[in-house]
Amino acid sequence: MQKTLEKIIEEKVKLLSYIVDILDDAAYAERFITKPHNRNCPSMYKILDYCYDKKDLGFYDRPKLVLRATPRQMTRYSLALDILMEIDKDVSDNPRMARKLLWLRANRFKWTQLAKQFGYHRITIKKMYETILDKLCNKLKNNLYIFDKIFK
Repeated sequence: MQKTLEKIIEEKVKLLSYIVDILDDAAYAERFITKPHNRNCPSMYKILDYCYDKKDLGFYDRPKLVLRATPRQMTRYSLALDILMEIDKDVSDNPRMARKLLWLRANRFKWTQLAKQFGYHRITIKKMYETILDKLCNKLKNNLYIFDKIFK
């Protein structure tokens, strides 16, 4: 049974929006991942970072609120990395630039900022982004085994 053109376009738009949502969630989750640091190096000034009692007038600072990424966000983060690694020469001529463009757009950079960074016009960057997403969507449509992490 052949699929109608309407159904094919609907599936493609759904997969495209799904990829964009995964990249957005991963970029948001990256903010909560702890930064790398060297634990072997002694920190001399860590003594100064402590909270006083509430009784001490003028010296009390509230402890900083530490937010952590949820397991769902971390799963989407690893899935986004898998999706970005699927970009090869068959998707774009310059795969490194394509990955960087997708990731920066997921971090909500404006088109004008991206255009200045890559040295293109903003409309050209937007068209490049859309063509990369389209080709990536066509590639991922054939091998949906990557999305098994989310669907389970």
